[in-house]
Amino acid sequence: MCTNLMLKVPSQLGTDGSPPLYVSSRCMELPGVSDSNVYVMPKGQSFPIGDVPFVLNPTTWTSTIDFVGIAPSGSAWQRTPSFNDGLNTAGLSVAALWLEPGTEYPGAGRNQVAFLELPAWILGQFSTVDDVKQALLDTDTPTAITVVGPTSSGPWQEYFVPLHYVVTDATGQSIVIEFVKGVVHVHDSPNAVLANAPTYDWQRTNVDNYANLSLIGGATSTTGNGPPLGSSMLGLPGDSLSASRFIKAWYLSQGFGQLPADGTNWLPAPGGSGANPPGFADPEQTAVVVAMQLVQICMGTPYGMLLQPGGHHEPPTIGDYTMWTSVRDHTNRNYYFVSAFSGILTKVDLDEIDFDAAPAYPDSTSLPVIPQPGAAWYVDSTSAMQTAGAAA
Repeated sequence: MCTNLMLKVPSQLGTDGSPPLYVSSRCMELPGVSDSNVYVMPKGQSFPIGDVPFVLNPTTWTSTIDFVGIAPSGSAWQRTPSFNDGLNTAGLSVAALWLEPGTEYPGAGRNQVAFLELPAWILGQFSTVDDVKQALLDTDTPTAITVVGPTSSGPWQEYFVPLHYVVTDATGQSIVIEFVKGVVHVHDSPNAVLANAPTYDWQRTNVDNYANLSLIGGATSTTGNGPPLGSSMLGLPGDSLSASRFIKAWYLSQGFGQLPADGTNWLPAPGGSGANPPGFADPEQTAVVVAMQLVQICMGTPYGMLLQPGGHHEPPTIGDYTMWTSVRDHTNRNYYFVSAFSGILTKVDLDEIDFDAAPAYPDSTSLPVIPQPGAAWYVDSTSAMQTAGAAA
């Protein structure tokens, strides 16, 4: 279970024609133990990294763009890092989300790329969504690839993971990539919203069933008048099913897009301390924090909230839970993540990383996503409060 969405925020307050910020976010929801790391992957890295048994006619490539991404580290079915999220220095991101039932990869073809290596193939070579789309759909060129994978019940079934992908670039353009009945389908997406099954075409059709919803309507809580703020969203699904999360993300992410693009009526944000009048946050802070909060509103499984049945006469156990949430600032090329059991937001500034000095895999620089034992998971302000009290 996962949810992805995107926000568009004006980069300056009250300045006509200022370029917007594009920020996208997703959550990763699965059962079990998360052992993912954030890896620094410099250009010049050779792929594929290691052999993948079900790839019989592999293609090789060398990355030409630097990127950072999250990949499992040491999973039983995973022999090399397969990135399920990432951002490159061109501002292009890829996210892999669960799609079952529905996913069926091609089993044969020329220039094969394993489905689990598709994010690295995209992140390491492409700057725009248009280029990714052309490379996937133009099957007549000698270098055209075939994304392959096993089935859930045939040979190499232990490698089968049903995935679809959302790609977003620095202009906010997005596509969704799915493999249905062995055929690749590439859908244009206006807002990078993606959840799980059913397939994307069904989810888009289902949006029409909620055409009555509106973010505008009602009065604020300070007026005391009814109907209250949010009443025009009556009927918004509140459960954790994929179709419901897709609708929540689709509509709730539209709010910023309905405000003036020049920043009028955005106070207290965006603006920052340099704006007149000042806001509480600058545009990037606003976009990043709100994107993270919004995807958390849409997520299906905060830890321990939804359970799965236990064994015979056994109590229920923890099922899917949100292992981590990532936020990608496509404009400023910053990658953020926050993990289960910690509310601290971690930032990786791609412009500040010396990729030229970064070692290639398997010596890549990496950072655990889940905090290690003893790592700080809060900011302790006790001493500051004591000092302030004494001064008072």
